[in-house]
Amino acid sequence: MQLKDYLVEADLTYDEFAKQIGAANAGVVAKYVAGRRVPRPQFMNAIAKATDGKVQPNDFFTAAGA
Repeated sequence: MQLKDYLVEADLTYDEFAKQIGAANAGVVAKYVAGRRVPRPQFMNAIAKATDGKVQPNDFFTAAGA
């Protein structure tokens, strides 16, 4: 599941989710959602935990041509 889809499903704002995963601010989450930044391993683990495994590290990478 993509992070954007999870946030909509869970009715969470970027700011709320940033606090859940220990990110500096909502802008960081916005960059993850837009694909402008790939989370560092510590945040990938925090995202997987905060989403009960619905968003996994592989969800931040797309296959070539996809």
